[in-house]
Amino acid sequence: IFNIYPIVYSIFISFTDASLKNFPIGSPSIVGLENYKWVLSDPAFKKAFIWTWVFVLTSVSLKVFVGLILSILYTNKYVLGKTVFRALLIIPWALPLLFSVTIWKFMFDPVFGPVNIILSNYLGVVHPPRWTDQFTWGFIALNVIEVWLAYPFMMTVITSALQSVSSDLIEASIVDGATYWQRLRYIVIPLVSRPIMFATILTSAASFQYFLVPFLYNAGLFEDRFLLLYGYRKAFGASMPHYGRASAAMVITTLIIALYMYIVMRASKLQRGVSE
Repeated sequence: IFNIYPIVYSIFISFTDASLKNFPIGSPSIVGLENYKWVLSDPAFKKAFIWTWVFVLTSVSLKVFVGLILSILYTNKYVLGKTVFRALLIIPWALPLLFSVTIWKFMFDPVFGPVNIILSNYLGVVHPPRWTDQFTWGFIALNVIEVWLAYPFMMTVITSALQSVSSDLIEASIVDGATYWQRLRYIVIPLVSRPIMFATILTSAASFQYFLVPFLYNAGLFEDRFLLLYGYRKAFGASMPHYGRASAAMVITTLIIALYMYIVMRASKLQRGVSE
């Protein structure tokens, strides 16, 4: 009931004109689909929708790539320093999110941050990026932070899948003369593609719900670039908060996420694999 009631009530609010001036229970009037029409015609929502998709595509691609590379290195018997890999895996999970974002925000500080100090003092960059107050550079910084926070999950899933690949199959391919890259491309990656796709779907859904990191990093810079920040601004950040429109935006966002996951699962044939 603690999960169902807020969802049902939010859906109900989305069909009303609930706002700061009439929000006491029973006061809002039913307005039908007006809030949904308003949100879908709002240029700010369209911008948030587009940039949320861009973030999902960029961040998920980076997370899969980094997780795959680290997993391959970790499972390679010729690579030393497995203790370092385990430490790298644990650190992002061990640190509280607030602490991690605060540290990264300091690292990307345009004046005092280590990133810009290295760029200007050692690499000769005359005008280092404004990571915290320019959207393009801030968007890149968010991708870096998201990869840092999420690669342990991808690495764990992919490493488990790699370790389940039959050693007999690998040895047979070696006998047949397959090179390392041929084994990786034609044997290993196809065998672990399903766990990778499953992890990709989960992390994609999480990226669609991106809120706390951009909110802590610079809420004003990203308020109209992420769907959840858009809904938050409509509910709490506007001069006259409109809870009906904010709820409608969140219902639409939920439907987008559900539709995306359904399409991807159908395309990847995961449902067929589960049914079998």
